[in-house]
Amino acid sequence: MNMNLMLVALATTGGVNMQPILDQIRAQQEIPGVSAVVTRESEEIFAGASGVADLETGRRMTADTVLYAGSLSKVLTAVLTLQLVEKDLLSLDDVVPGIATKSSQSGGDVKVQHLLTHTSGLEREGNFNYWFNADFPDGVALAKYLANTDLRTAPGKSVHYSNIGYAALGPVIARASGQTYNEALIDDVFMPLGMTSSGTREPSADLSAGYTPVNRIIPNEAQPFAGVGRRVGDRRVREYHNPNAMTPAFGAFTTARDLSRLTRMLLGFAGDEVISADMREQLLTVRAGVRGLGIRITKYNGRPVARHGGWFAAHRTHLLLDLRSGITVVVMANSDSASPEDIAEALLDEALSGKPKS
Repeated sequence: MNMNLMLVALATTGGVNMQPILDQIRAQQEIPGVSAVVTRESEEIFAGASGVADLETGRRMTADTVLYAGSLSKVLTAVLTLQLVEKDLLSLDDVVPGIATKSSQSGGDVKVQHLLTHTSGLEREGNFNYWFNADFPDGVALAKYLANTDLRTAPGKSVHYSNIGYAALGPVIARASGQTYNEALIDDVFMPLGMTSSGTREPSADLSAGYTPVNRIIPNEAQPFAGVGRRVGDRRVREYHNPNAMTPAFGAFTTARDLSRLTRMLLGFAGDEVISADMREQLLTVRAGVRGLGIRITKYNGRPVARHGGWFAAHRTHLLLDLRSGITVVVMANSDSASPEDIAEALLDEALSGKPKS
């Protein structure tokens, strides 16, 4: 058996062959490469990939290829925050100092739980233009913005997705833990879960390249997102840019297999040393709209699920947790043309087809 056939055989143990689904949707979405891991309770039932991590070298994508997590970083930030709550170093009701200190719309204090549920009243990106110029704020610039901004609404009054709000959790975590955000995440989440290929600094050469769609730049040629680089065939490479103080919102890198360790922990099949069952229940409890703490709690085909998507530098990601069956799906792709949530749903459907639907 050659190596490629062996990898497919290993990936399909457990009686669920998901490789054809991955291959078909990757081709339909015109993605150079995609990786995915599916688990049921504590068992990995599929770990595979389709396509390439690098169009120029032909390096194959695998379940252990490093990609940017994008906004899946928010789930990591929420876990780290709840860990500090469990240690009595932080409370969800703690007021976060230094936000909208002169706002006429304050109507109350911004609390930790407001930042976690996108109900702080903060704007999505603030007055920064980083998606186009790659100039992400450092801690000083972020603190200055947070202190002087006006809130859209009073805290707790409405849901408005906010990257700035999650960035504001970085200093909160640093003060409570006595570590930098990056150190706390590595020491207290990544290492205990065995997420050894994950981090929050510029990753190693194992990182997948990221690409624009075929013959297209997003949003458009006149105003491209930051990092559009050299042409590779009918695409362009999207280059790295340091998210700086925005890291808690979208700056982590990881692999599909590492993220599957996180998803199993979220459903209680691993990682009790990271956060307890009570903290996991709090994370997965709806608090505002469809928002739990760092994740959406919603329905898929009538089934209760938790999910979140991510995007950064042409890497698109999605995690999907079926709360009834204990099945989790992680998908990571390396093109702006990807819709990883569609792939995740197709893989969940296939996993459920091999298990009685309760």
